Amino acid sequence: MTSEPDIPFARTRITPDARRAVQRVLTSGWVTTGPETERFEAEFADYVGADHAIGVSSCTAALELSLRALHLPPGGTVLIPAITFCGAAHAVLNAGLKPVLVDVDPRTAAVTPATVARAARACGCPQAMMVLHYAGAPAPVDDLAAAARVPLTHVVEDAAHALGTTVGDRPVGSLSRATCFSFYATKNLPIGEGGMVTTDDAELAARIRRTRLHGMSADAWCRYLPGGTPDYTVEEAGLKANMTDVQAAVGRAHLRRLDAWQQRRRELAARYEAALADVPGIEPLQSDTEGRHARHLYVVRVQDEYGTARDELIVRLADAGVATSVHFVPLHRLPYFRDRSLSPPGGLPGADALHPRLLSLPMYPDLTDRQVDRVCGELARHSRAPARPRAGLRTLVIGAGEAGRALARDLAHSPAYGLRPVGFLDDDPGRHAEPPVLGNLDATRQTVRDHRIEAVVVAIPGLAPDRFRAVAGAAEAEGASVRYLPSFIAALRRDVVGGDMRELDVNELIGRAEMHVVSPEARSVVAGRRVLVTGAGGSIGSELCHQVHAFGPARLYLLDHDESNLHRLQLELYGDALRSDDTVIADIRDRPRIDQIFRELRPDVVFHAAAHKHLPLLELHPCEGVKSNVRGTENLVRAAAAAHTARFVLISTDKAADPVSVLGATKRLAELIVREAQHDAPPGTVFTAVRFGNVLGSRGSLLSVVAEQLGSGTPVTVTHPDVTRFFMTVEEAVGLVLEAARIARGGEVFVLDMNNPVRIVDLVRKFARARHISDVDIRFTGLRPGEKLNETLFAAHEQHTATAHPRIQAATSSAPHDPGLLPVLYDAAERNDTPEVRRVLAALLPGFPAAEPQPSRAVLAGPYPDDF
Repeated sequence: MTSEPDIPFARTRITPDARRAVQRVLTSGWVTTGPETERFEAEFADYVGADHAIGVSSCTAALELSLRALHLPPGGTVLIPAITFCGAAHAVLNAGLKPVLVDVDPRTAAVTPATVARAARACGCPQAMMVLHYAGAPAPVDDLAAAARVPLTHVVEDAAHALGTTVGDRPVGSLSRATCFSFYATKNLPIGEGGMVTTDDAELAARIRRTRLHGMSADAWCRYLPGGTPDYTVEEAGLKANMTDVQAAVGRAHLRRLDAWQQRRRELAARYEAALADVPGIEPLQSDTEGRHARHLYVVRVQDEYGTARDELIVRLADAGVATSVHFVPLHRLPYFRDRSLSPPGGLPGADALHPRLLSLPMYPDLTDRQVDRVCGELARHSRAPARPRAGLRTLVIGAGEAGRALARDLAHSPAYGLRPVGFLDDDPGRHAEPPVLGNLDATRQTVRDHRIEAVVVAIPGLAPDRFRAVAGAAEAEGASVRYLPSFIAALRRDVVGGDMRELDVNELIGRAEMHVVSPEARSVVAGRRVLVTGAGGSIGSELCHQVHAFGPARLYLLDHDESNLHRLQLELYGDALRSDDTVIADIRDRPRIDQIFRELRPDVVFHAAAHKHLPLLELHPCEGVKSNVRGTENLVRAAAAAHTARFVLISTDKAADPVSVLGATKRLAELIVREAQHDAPPGTVFTAVRFGNVLGSRGSLLSVVAEQLGSGTPVTVTHPDVTRFFMTVEEAVGLVLEAARIARGGEVFVLDMNNPVRIVDLVRKFARARHISDVDIRFTGLRPGEKLNETLFAAHEQHTATAHPRIQAATSSAPHDPGLLPVLYDAAERNDTPEVRRVLAALLPGFPAAEPQPSRAVLAGPYPDDF
């Protein structure tokens, strides 16, 4: 038992200025709803960016009043999270409606578009939805409403935890028809009791104002405005749920302090996160939605790895003077709601799995750093798991812009660099990032001390020298090492030629400015869903897995036939290779195995990157290209349709446009299989494809080959002086895949606008200059069988149209396709009959040369710099 004072779970603060404000109200004699409430409503509406705010007696009353104001039919169904406070369910029932419970993602304790859609199907057509910003984490209101097929006019947000939360850059309080806040004694804005409804709908606001006072059309007792009158009517049911001026006085005083309190909550959360990173089995809840977390609660999951059960841990912490809590008991486990609510078929497995693990730790602005360290120390002391090996130096990144965030992400995914980012410093107070922004650059020394920082990386390439010296001096004064690494960022993001890439101007090489393709909305495609990536161990597949993993899927399944690549990828993603349930060794040619995988895993999203893609080798072995690229794709497409996969994205190549190579032909047939699958797809399933140009950074791509040749002193091999290709970076390629999954409607082929193609000779010479080689020896080998002098992005018969993304176009084609010839093609490939395979390819794809290419020494004269 510690001799230090106990640490309460929560503590209410009523500031001296709030006490003086209450005294002023009491002296005025007006203690019910009056002028102080009116001022508080105006100030609060301004704070959250809403047109109207209505003060009420509690958040539960706010929820009930908002639901009543929607005028839903009696007994109408309302989607509500399975894990939420019981008062929210009471609000639904008291409004004469029926709760429909929505399962949660055990990583986040929040509902997802997939669980919302499942619950919506269970009740047929929900009339409304209640969205909870659990613990203060942003919830994707628009995406959830779309999944429920409920208009935003029928969405009520439970923001009891979420004052200060933003979804993206929009503050919670102005996102949907009505948002309900709590001012309970332990909330972010503590009053004692009280709540607020915000809305941009003037009619809804007037309705709620009437309903909070018995539904009366006028205030006969002057509770709200001078001049009471007995001349009133009551036309609908009402409540006695008004806020008092005493409550409003406290609220106004505390609202002025809210920003400072929120900053302290962010600092406490960052300290918890950093300390608990070294405690195995204690995992903070994650947040999959971009935006600012209000940090009302700090919730962790007590995993099996920890070795002590959650309930036993609560007792042990209490014995040590540390109070904790659990938020919340799932509604379907509470007898009163069990028979009064509807659960989807199959139950609520996410909520059931999560509830025994949930634990909320002390979290309030008066909590000291020493107390946080004590809580984390007690959690470490009661762990029965072996200590985790150190994940690297605790690292502070200076600059939370695009470069800094990319650096932090890559450091987190690359333990070999030995740096573990725990936070940012940035002079823009509006910047939001994960890990969090801990302060501005002037706070370097204090931040290094408070967060036990061991290394500082400056990720602002244009930082003035005097500012850099000040930051470096402050960090070094606390014993941290300092690294100024804008080139390190480039090396991490472009693992093509190691250190030599650090001085490259990628924009010059690809002939245009590199694009940031993926939008924040792309996260919703994979967040909380089961995602399968085929060819996961390849260069594109592995980069795609890194990005998908960062978006928080429910599961990420890695499929490849190369177990070594899968092992390497697991180590990159997770730091260990123990997640055997998520790795799948399989060959996409093996149809029974693929069917089994889809039946068991039932992926929601499939990214199909597995393929044979070496153009000259496939000219020599076309049967192998057919087996993998065509039949393998058909196996996956059929299995995905049977499993009701929601999104299937094929990764194709620009060589599929009017193909003359086996690679292009087999990929074009894969595109056509995807197009045809859409015609018979089950409801809710979308099949689509993307075409890549040459991807800088993929295995065997141009720069890696040229770098090897320059490094060895051998001539650089180029096929023809005028050969051109389209180029894209790895980041653009992955962004195209994710955006295609987001915007696809089915059957399209998406292509990135890569401007004009680049002459290979020009690119080689620019690359050589960047490596300080002024005279590069180029040997021309001649075009090889299947090669074009110039690639195109679209076939002659294709129509291409703009999409919702300004740099992505969609190609569609009505050209005939005879799938009846595919069995003939497969049979020829199985017999390894190369002439017959080429003949059938020519019959399927007019323009493809049926004649077998003549052997040429030029085919494999040097490493082949043409790959995706």
